[in-house]
Amino acid sequence: MKKILLGLLALTMSATLLAEDKFGIGVGMGLSDSMYKGAEDKSYPMPLLDINYGDFYVKGVTVGYQFYKDDAFAASLFLNPLAGFAVDSEDLKSGYDNIDDRKFQAMFGIRLDADTGFYGVKTGLTAQVGEHGGEGKLSAFKAYRVDEKLTVVPSIHIKGYSGDYTDYYFGVTKEEAGRPGNYKLRNKAYEADAAYSIGLNITADYRLTDNVALMAFLGVEKFSSEVSDSPIVEDGVLYLVGVGAKYYF
Repeated sequence: MKKILLGLLALTMSATLLAEDKFGIGVGMGLSDSMYKGAEDKSYPMPLLDINYGDFYVKGVTVGYQFYKDDAFAASLFLNPLAGFAVDSEDLKSGYDNIDDRKFQAMFGIRLDADTGFYGVKTGLTAQVGEHGGEGKLSAFKAYRVDEKLTVVPSIHIKGYSGDYTDYYFGVTKEEAGRPGNYKLRNKAYEADAAYSIGLNITADYRLTDNVALMAFLGVEKFSSEVSDSPIVEDGVLYLVGVGAKYYF
């Protein structure tokens, strides 16, 4: 499931925020189960980019422009070219595998970050929209510096998905349900409504040197019934795990 890559890139964001004054380039490997019926667990290589040039930045695959920043608050506009829960129909098991492919979508949005001043807790709020609907996210995280080399960042977030967004990725049209190859979807057309998910993540950053860091990340995402009730979804829980290495200039 290609959403794995994006989820794992998102998990690295909290750690990369600790190094805003440097350029970081690295690579990682992520693994997850799949939400879709019959789709196998897969591992994916992933770029770990943390590039800042003036007010422009690249974080993972997201490109942004920071138009405001002070000591406690920052605001930026961004483009995420690979948003969504893409899956190829052939990856689903027999009886479900004659649906249309679900594609990535480019989404444009705004990001607001704030330091709460409460025990080092920082928050983020994003809203983005694309061809197949919109998504919003509210998150909070805190960095714990265990020693001079190891930093651990736990975080929690809640996401909301518009009805158009959820229906595109998890709905089943009458045409799809009626296709001969989809015998397990017969009479199971499904229109998904607006949905939400809650996630818990933890990222660890270990500095081997001033320029080289090792990273590990773990996350779990629980989706609401509007997603888990879909006939093409195995269950509404997504697990993510990965490791990586990054070089800072």
